[in-house]
Order: sequence, then C-alpha cells, then structure tokens
Amino acid sequence: MDLLFGVAALGSVPLTLAGFTWYAVRARRTGSGQSLMAPFEEIWDPVVHRTNVEVHAQARRTPQAPSPGDPPNP
Repeated sequence: MDLLFGVAALGSVPLTLAGFTWYAVRARRTGSGQSLMAPFEEIWDPVVHRTNVEVHAQARRTPQAPSPGDPPNP
C-alpha cells in the first residue's frame, strides 16, 4: 500500500508539469490564457510581462482619425 502511494505521489508531479506545459504552449499559440499565465510570467521574466501588457494595451487602442488636410497614408 505504501509503495502504491509513493508511486502515485511521484507520478503526479510529471503529469502536473506536463499539464502546465501543454496549457502554456496552447495559450501562447492561440493568444489566450494571459490572465492565468501572467503571474508566472511576471515572476520569472518581468521584462516580457511588461512588454506583453504594453502590446495588449496598444492593441486595444483605436487608431486616431486623420485630421482634415493631413496627407493620406500609403
């Protein structure tokens, strides 16, 4: 019984890590999951976290309408 408990305990660690890895790859590929992975990203790589926050903020901004008399953009 103790051996079975030990195997289950040790076997759950790689499965948990594999699940987190799968979710991280899936979230990065689809662009979702930012709110779930953000705390871990902020802990391990704060520069990337700040960059991602700024990229998401810029993506949400609406472009400004050109003023009358401005040359058209190509």
